[in-house]
Amino acid sequence: MFRFLLVARQIVEIGRVIGGHYLLQGLIKQGQFATVYQGIDQAFQRVVAVKAVDSNQAQVYRAAVRRTAQFTFPNMVGLYDLVIEQDRLYLIQEYIDGDDFAALVQSPLQPYDVADYGHQICLALLYASGSSRRTCHGDLTPSAIMRDRRGQIRVNNFALPSDVSYFTAWSDTGGEGLPLSDRDLPWGAESQGRRADDARAVGLLLYQLAVGRTQGTTVIEPPSDGRLRFRNNIPPEVCNVIARSMIRSHPQHINTVEVLNDELKIVAETLQPADPLIVNTPSFQQVAQAAETARPRQFSPAGTGKVPNPLPASQLGAGLSAYQQSKSEKPGATYHRNQRIFGSHRS
Repeated sequence: MFRFLLVARQIVEIGRVIGGHYLLQGLIKQGQFATVYQGIDQAFQRVVAVKAVDSNQAQVYRAAVRRTAQFTFPNMVGLYDLVIEQDRLYLIQEYIDGDDFAALVQSPLQPYDVADYGHQICLALLYASGSSRRTCHGDLTPSAIMRDRRGQIRVNNFALPSDVSYFTAWSDTGGEGLPLSDRDLPWGAESQGRRADDARAVGLLLYQLAVGRTQGTTVIEPPSDGRLRFRNNIPPEVCNVIARSMIRSHPQHINTVEVLNDELKIVAETLQPADPLIVNTPSFQQVAQAAETARPRQFSPAGTGKVPNPLPASQLGAGLSAYQQSKSEKPGATYHRNQRIFGSHRS
């Protein structure tokens, strides 16, 4: 019955104009406390996302809006407007054309992507926790993360109630059974415990992007035995940072976003692919032609028909690597079930 009423309400909402110029065009998704629609801002002729909030959550969302209304950062989802109609609250947000977290889980991400996405999430968290804002996210779950068409990570849902069921499920994986800190504080309020929670939440997200999984998987469940299992192509430095952020009892546990951001930035810079060399531009061709013209030439001695060897006879092969892989060496390390496995240090 509840689902029938929910669908009926969605049908009624689509086609409505709220706030005088926001036309609701179609359903994007149904969340735990809100329904998200795609809409058109008829005044500015732009696509927007409209979040229709359940009436029993309106006060919580208003508090979040008051706290974050002035936030402007490239890795955040922008807030445009707030509309109240028929005792219902509507948040008008920037529409992100891109991939949600489930699509990222299915994507063939490279280790660089995992580290870089974590770095971008940390940048948004650091902005929110700045001296003039002092806000913790508190609900950094897969539903808060998107990637736009430029490859930029966008973080949403700052200062909203934490998804207790999500963090409880993951608390047995290195969380020492502690889902959330300082739950008596207002949502978004900053504390040392909540800053540590946000850092660990980033680690949880990155683990879900780096874990070994079957094809078609969109939701990653916590490992039943509490052990972390990474894909075999994830290098140790990435595994190490993720494990240190997730496992509270790790001797080098990362419990601040600042430290996690620094670690991820270093790893991402190390793993960043080299930019491809573009050789078909007119300027490149001109430089190459000039270099070719100025290059000194070598010719075979007259009458011999042989090309001279530039090295003395005693130095043939000099300059080449003396390393040769022995038969006993293998091209890559082998791990149990092709996965890197980390224990969660549980007793």
